[in-house]
Amino acid sequence: MPCEPIKDKQIIKDMMEALAMRQNGNIYVLWFEFALSTALRVQDTLSLKKKDIKDGMVRVRIQKTNTFKKIELNPSCRKKMEMYLQFKKEDDYIFPFKRQWVHKLLKWSAEQVGIPSHNVSCHTTRKTAAWWYYRETGYDLNKTMQLLGHKDAKVTREYLLISDDEVNEELVGISWS
Repeated sequence: MPCEPIKDKQIIKDMMEALAMRQNGNIYVLWFEFALSTALRVQDTLSLKKKDIKDGMVRVRIQKTNTFKKIELNPSCRKKMEMYLQFKKEDDYIFPFKRQWVHKLLKWSAEQVGIPSHNVSCHTTRKTAAWWYYRETGYDLNKTMQLLGHKDAKVTREYLLISDDEVNEELVGISWS
């Protein structure tokens, strides 16, 4: 079974609370919020240095495509990031841990909140960010493709994992008489 987007904001909050309980939890919560706020792949979030974020703008070279992207942080994430970064040097990595650690943290926090760990992977934050962005933009697939840097709508639709229940929820609201 592939990893799934988290489609319940309470579960996201609960995962943040679980991460916060760990030693060094504040940095894990910040990473989680940052990953959700940017929809970046894990390796791209972990490659960022302080100098890559200025005035709330993240400038990142996407490793998979070798392209550059500029992402504006939301006010909440920006404020937390600025507070955290004030004591870092320009060439310091923002998140000083490895992909394997992120994988373990996400699985652990999912188990803490009752999500089957097989539904969670390093890609969960990216899929979750995409799903919520898709919803917030009024189900705009083109904008969601742009957010993710996808060239094919089919790939973006696979990311979103839209279920029959979600389709039916909208479908029953359409009346023909």
